[in-house]
Amino acid sequence: MCPRGHIAPVREGGFPAGPWVAAPGPSVGTMASGGLPTRVPIVTAPSPDTPTVVAMRRLLPALLLGLSLSWAAGCGSDDPAAQDTTAPPEPSAQTPTGFEPPDGVEVVDLEDGPVGLTTVDGHVWAVLPSADGVIGPEGEVVRVGRTPLRAVTTPEGIWVSVFGDSALARIDPATGSVDLRVRVMPAGSEPEGLAYDGEQVWVVDQAHDRMLPLDPATGQLGRPVAVGGEPRLVAAGESGVYVGNFNEGSVTRYDGTDARTRNAGSCLSPQGLAEAAGVVWVACTVDGQVVGLDAETLKPVVELPGLDYADMVVPDGDLVYVVGQEGPTVWTIDASSREVVNELVLDSAPTTTANAAATLAGRTLVVSHPETRRLYEVPLGLLAP
Repeated sequence: MCPRGHIAPVREGGFPAGPWVAAPGPSVGTMASGGLPTRVPIVTAPSPDTPTVVAMRRLLPALLLGLSLSWAAGCGSDDPAAQDTTAPPEPSAQTPTGFEPPDGVEVVDLEDGPVGLTTVDGHVWAVLPSADGVIGPEGEVVRVGRTPLRAVTTPEGIWVSVFGDSALARIDPATGSVDLRVRVMPAGSEPEGLAYDGEQVWVVDQAHDRMLPLDPATGQLGRPVAVGGEPRLVAAGESGVYVGNFNEGSVTRYDGTDARTRNAGSCLSPQGLAEAAGVVWVACTVDGQVVGLDAETLKPVVELPGLDYADMVVPDGDLVYVVGQEGPTVWTIDASSREVVNELVLDSAPTTTANAAATLAGRTLVVSHPETRRLYEVPLGLLAP
């Protein structure tokens, strides 16, 4: 983890001059600002397919909560006025609340609010949207572009969704530098959630209701798969790849051949999700619940109410950890019995306009919260049934 209470300054210029890996693609050109060299390999994605939109279910979560990433909605625009009006707010300053984290929980304070997390060899890398970068275990921020959101680890490196630049960036964790950058086309694409299925990375494009496969070695983007309305996060499981469509109240399952989208039962705001014990566990942020869907049919099989502002879902064998924004709070679900078996409140933070996140690092669950600007290292023993 990064040194407590300290982030090393970003290196001047952002990145070394090279080498840069030239992935197959039709063009090489000049990129936007963000510390990148002026000539970077660019791989373009196919134009989006036209998805089916279920209008009424798309509207309800927005009316109740608004977009959890509304502060980033205009980041990809070329219109300076649009960018000014949607600039992300600074996370609230760390304010002593008198709340003592549970015994055994280690707290790491950062200078910027973390969102997405990923783990490399037991070390956590945290995405810092307001810093336009990713902080590694040595405390140094790697600049990747405007408003990065999520990260996923592959054997070839860490892939980051750079929402504000309609791009993806790959970090070499050994050098702490970006070695490949991929532009997602058409203009205005909004790469959000990422998942790795052991062969390829799946990239959610929130703006065009689709996800795209990415070759982690070359950066080549494949044929898009249409999903539901305003997709957010994606998870790869044994039975397929799953996408939570936040504003449509639906979940999409892709089995490698066909994509099927269906309503997520009583869940009107699907966000984080994961497969465990033949069930897809879906966090319903607005609804304050988690629903379980059959991993193949997507039919609802269980509802777990009272999990307020449930946001991120992390599987761990037959256990599932659900992180709620308020606190943050971690609930443990026994996927076999389909019951909540533990609850642990980590802090006294309010809900967030961004997202809480979590990742496993060995026998520790690391949780992020952008409002407290903290990482919470939670031994799994504290989350046991």
